[in-house]
Amino acid sequence: MQAAELAEELATVDGLALAAEALAVYGHYIAPEDERLAVLERANQLAEQAVELDPTHAEARFQLAHAMARYAQHIGPVKALRQGFVGRSRESIEAILELDPDMPEARLSLASWHADVVAGAGRLLGRTLYGATRDAAIENYERTLELAPEEKIAYYEFGRALAAMGRRHRDRARELLARAVELPTRNHFDGLIHERARAELASLDR
Repeated sequence: MQAAELAEELATVDGLALAAEALAVYGHYIAPEDERLAVLERANQLAEQAVELDPTHAEARFQLAHAMARYAQHIGPVKALRQGFVGRSRESIEAILELDPDMPEARLSLASWHADVVAGAGRLLGRTLYGATRDAAIENYERTLELAPEEKIAYYEFGRALAAMGRRHRDRARELLARAVELPTRNHFDGLIHERARAELASLDR
């Protein structure tokens, strides 16, 4: 939280984007349950301010998409659909990829967008209402691994998504989660992902 406050005080595009990122990570992974939505709302506000300062700033746009996606995950699929976060999040991610098609974080976000919408709305409604499909999720996850083959988060998110897709994807999910656990833990965020990957892997083996 201190890092977010320091970055916000800079009042620059980079500072606001960094503050939004720190709050989104804290809100999703660390904050107590009763604080999460407020923290994620603040992350959205700061990311929006960053984009207003420079609409062409890829990192600012990514942090807005990231904050919206995390907020949507915590309010649940029904509210997220009703409040328009699903469509807005995809638009923001696709705008980033127009600026930088090979940005791995944005490619991963698009993959998770497809996976989460299908998981929340179902395959038929997800495809009909939003154009979300499992195939698009898998394609974008695979591309993310090509762009960032040493990133724990990429293997964890892909493995988590495949595990949710059913038993026929379980072997591949296990392989990806095991790789996420094997990769070096380089920082505190990697440590959070490491523990989640271990827990997800253990749940597959029950």
